[in-house]
Amino acid sequence: MDYSRSAMSLTPSVTLQLSAKARELSRAGRDIISLSAGQPDFSTPIPIAEAGIDAIREGKTGYTASTGIPELKEAIAEQYSRRRNLHWLPSNVLVGCGAKHNLANLVRAAINPGDKVLLPRPFWVSYPEMVKASGGIPIFPEECLNGSEIRKAAGEGAVGVFLNFPSNPTGFVPSISFMREIADAIAETDMWIISDDIYEDLAYIDSGVPHILDFHPFLQERTAVVSGVSKTYAMTGWRIGYSLACSEWTRLAGFLQAHSTSNPCSISQWAALAAVEGKATREKEEMHRSFHMRRDLICELLAGVDGLEFKKPDGAFYVFPRLLTDPQNVNTNRFCSELLFDAGVAVIPGSAFGAEGYIRISFAASADDIRRGIHRLREFLHRRLNT
Repeated sequence: MDYSRSAMSLTPSVTLQLSAKARELSRAGRDIISLSAGQPDFSTPIPIAEAGIDAIREGKTGYTASTGIPELKEAIAEQYSRRRNLHWLPSNVLVGCGAKHNLANLVRAAINPGDKVLLPRPFWVSYPEMVKASGGIPIFPEECLNGSEIRKAAGEGAVGVFLNFPSNPTGFVPSISFMREIADAIAETDMWIISDDIYEDLAYIDSGVPHILDFHPFLQERTAVVSGVSKTYAMTGWRIGYSLACSEWTRLAGFLQAHSTSNPCSISQWAALAAVEGKATREKEEMHRSFHMRRDLICELLAGVDGLEFKKPDGAFYVFPRLLTDPQNVNTNRFCSELLFDAGVAVIPGSAFGAEGYIRISFAASADDIRRGIHRLREFLHRRLNT
């Protein structure tokens, strides 16, 4: 049998693979500290969980409209119209089975075979695979994302660009001047934009997270904003994400969803409505404070680890240090595998994000696990540096 060439060109998700291996070792009795997870370690806030339970009791367990229940789409449109000081309607909203699902539908709706799409490094692991699965060609800037790289990509035929702030894997939050430069450059092109904003509520600086639409509102017509409830409200398993885009882009993405997964889980949608309507604001703020303290803790601990250099993240829940042990020949896949099997600590290799030589460490873990995990990492690196 001949299989799809586009499917065969895809690479597995390293983040999911390594997290699964860590769970397998833990089930086998190993003491494994996982600093690899891309999800909060909190329980879903009770008001949100109760909204889901109420939906079950009220019999809201059948099919819904494939693009989401009207109540949730209306609430999302209202919230983001206020947030971005723009106007969105429910017809601009698509509710999907997690933000990843929305990203995949939007990419498929935008890309024709051979289209080039700019993916700034380091990128989230699934962006290139989504582009390739849709027949597109990922292209990567030679330098860090800046205005000249965007203009160069457009000149070479790029039709779209992905933005992700705060960033996974770095936790980077752009300055106003940086975001203005990016917005100005994109405004000079015809490229569409997918803005992956899933970590938008997890920023640890007073200035907040500047957005491309803050500078050129007319880009709303070719920008898709993607977010969800998973990171902010500890709802990863509920699988609800959403996007806002022009009505035609949303309509086409909705067709793809209707012919593949149909509607997201009805119960999860009603739970997500409680989150979007602000019924767990106190719990949201408590989780944010906890992540902020953990960010400070892990950075304090990492500062005492020889063999690493890093920048303090301003958002998300990741630190992305560079390995200084034999930097010319480092293989982060091998490093992370040895760290897991020898020291019992799970982190993610930077090669998965297009950044060989780095590792992603999640602080979506308890303070005790962070302390023990960084201690083991320090001892592991010490042994490598002294052999």
